[in-house]
Amino acid sequence: MFSSSLRRRALPWVALLCVAGPLTGCSGAEETPGANRAEPQVAVVPVMAEATVLKFPLDVFEASDEQQRTLGRAQSVLIARCMARFGFTYRGGEERSPERPESVSRRFGVGDPRTAERYGYANPSAARAPQKRVKGLGLTRPEEIALLGEPDLDPAKLPNSQQEAEQQAAGAGKAGDRRPPAGGCTRESYLKLYAPRPDSVDLLYVFNLRNRADSEYREDSRVRAVDKSWSACMAKSGYKVTDPHDAADELGLGDRRSSAEAITAAKTDVRCKRQVNLLGVHYSVLSAYEQRAAEQNAETLKLVKDQLDERLRTAAALTG
Repeated sequence: MFSSSLRRRALPWVALLCVAGPLTGCSGAEETPGANRAEPQVAVVPVMAEATVLKFPLDVFEASDEQQRTLGRAQSVLIARCMARFGFTYRGGEERSPERPESVSRRFGVGDPRTAERYGYANPSAARAPQKRVKGLGLTRPEEIALLGEPDLDPAKLPNSQQEAEQQAAGAGKAGDRRPPAGGCTRESYLKLYAPRPDSVDLLYVFNLRNRADSEYREDSRVRAVDKSWSACMAKSGYKVTDPHDAADELGLGDRRSSAEAITAAKTDVRCKRQVNLLGVHYSVLSAYEQRAAEQNAETLKLVKDQLDERLRTAAALTG
């Protein structure tokens, strides 16, 4: 039996599959030359004293935390079935889904006065449940190859979809043999759930859209103006900072993010954000950039949503 520590190693590896081998390009979002130069309009800037639950235009195209847990369980079922073909037993416990910054108060730096007073600049989730390193898995060589595939695989030769994998196996006369699939059972489980066909949209597509929107909004004149006002407010209390996202680093707090010094600074940080309505400006401007990205990529995002719904139906069938 494999322990849950094995699963902690195997499943994060799935997130690197675009590095190990291209999945439908892994190229990110479509882009129209010159289309994103103008700053998008913002109809209303809400006054936000704190940020607790934030909703953004691209949220609907990504699995929720509970859906991520369902997908994780379904992938474990697929891994277990694959490993069983080679005489191995795989059992993985339920994994907590990662905290997504869009849904918590730390999207624009520390933004909740109660959190600041208790944790300073430290991440509350990390403080409550510190992660432990896994030192060893105790896998035999055959188990490791079955789970993760042969070492030093050529990414260019890895299939990009389950349909392609099956075609390659059939063409090479391997459909019924006992050799693990390219990339092992972990990759096979990923392809079956996330890329069953060649038209499967890259799993990082929405992430790349978000990343681009985030980069653009940080250079927006309205965001830069409010950041400057926040910085001036912080300076009045003796803090030399310019970026609300990286205040802890600019203050040189290092691993002292929950110290008394950090708590004092974080409380001032939240007070200054309230004073200049930084959260309201950041939220409304970033939402505008995400909305523009959603409109410019509407056709592909429809495929993303349809394929997410299909994936969730598959996961429900696998997990009962």
